[in-house]
Amino acid sequence: MEEDNTLEKIEKGAITEFSQFGFDGARIDRIAQKAKINKAMIYYHFKGKEALYEHIVRKIVSGIYDVINPLIPEMPESIADFEYLLKGYSSYLGNLDENYIKIMLREIASGGKYFKKITVPVLLQPVMKKVMDMFTNGKKKGLFVDIHPLYTMLQLVGSVVFFNMFRTTIRDTPIADLIFQEDYVNKYTENLLRIYSGGIFLDKR
Repeated sequence: MEEDNTLEKIEKGAITEFSQFGFDGARIDRIAQKAKINKAMIYYHFKGKEALYEHIVRKIVSGIYDVINPLIPEMPESIADFEYLLKGYSSYLGNLDENYIKIMLREIASGGKYFKKITVPVLLQPVMKKVMDMFTNGKKKGLFVDIHPLYTMLQLVGSVVFFNMFRTTIRDTPIADLIFQEDYVNKYTENLLRIYSGGIFLDKR
């Protein structure tokens, strides 16, 4: 039990440190200080900074997968199945620890070495497979028009990710007060669903 508590302290300290400095700038000494533990305890659990960083990235990515995977209907029965998926994904990211988002932003900006090593096999490949099945089977049932499943997935995912990146970046600015009002996650998701279900053009040429 005490070991679990120590690991939790290490994770919290590491998440704060990596979100502030990225992998290259992070220091084990500072992680130990943030975790309020002896540095030796970090090396007891992890071989070094790289192993700890990979653990944190995997923790973030696995958490997203564990939430999203059950929401993807490979054999959708109605549009409500798709709406349930998008709402669940948007809600999860909208309530995610902002430090997680900062870590992934820094990871991608630095070249994405660990993004490719961990995120691609743990999250992207299995999710893309299920999403392709969802759109293919949904099209056969007459639920979806003829759209590219992977491009559609990337556009939807990218939209939600950017929205949360934007939220993290412009916090404490006047524009944030305009965009991130009460219940903004649900309002944003509902608007996104309206755009994808009905489009934005009145002229249906």
